[in-house]
Order: sequence, then structure tokens, then C-alpha cells
Amino acid sequence: MIYTGYFDRLPDYQKAGLIPVDIGGYSPTGYTGIRASELAPKKVWWQEWHDRHLSNDWYRQKYQETVLNLLDPHAEAEKLQSLGKDVILLCREKPPQFCHRHLVAEWFQKSGICVREYE
Repeated sequence: MIYTGYFDRLPDYQKAGLIPVDIGGYSPTGYTGIRASELAPKKVWWQEWHDRHLSNDWYRQKYQETVLNLLDPHAEAEKLQSLGKDVILLCREKPPQFCHRHLVAEWFQKSGICVREYE
């Protein structure tokens, strides 16, 4: 199974036996685990979105164009699932904040791949 979550809950996920995978633009201090940098937002436009307080729709479009459109969801899911039974894709934002991990989950789900936020 592929889950999504956020770094503040990393110890909980590890206790549950989930394999953490960082999909953020950069890893938190001290994180030395697996990264899937191909799913990370591009720094150049992320910084513009952040600094100029652009809309989430703008972010969504940039993320789709520069990241997701370049990838095959089935190949990405296969790579992730090869890491172990249950993986969790991590970034920094806590719910209900807007976050690219939700865009990744939607992208997988549109291709018939089940991904859900870990509760």
C-alpha cells in the first residue's frame, strides 16, 4: 500500500512499520532515509509561488507540467512498492494545509493506484 503523510509524524509511521520516502524539495535536518526526488516540486517555481503568494491553482498547474507529466504513475508505483509492503510519501505540511503529496495521491488514483493519507 502507498500512503501519504508528513514528517512531524515520522516516528509514528516507523512504529507502524511503514517505509518513509521523502518527496519534498529538501529533506528535514537529520533525515537520512529514502528520497524520491523525481516527485519533488521544482525549487525555481516553488520559490516564486511561496514568495509571491500565488494561488494553489498556479502551483497545481506548475507541478503537473514540470513533474507529473514527465512521469509514468505505474512505473513510479512499482518503484515505490519494490521498497516494501507499505510505503509512506512524506513532506512537511500538516493537514489541512495545501500540499503536493495530495496532488501525487490524486495522480496515482487517476491511474487506478490506491493511495491514501495515513491516519
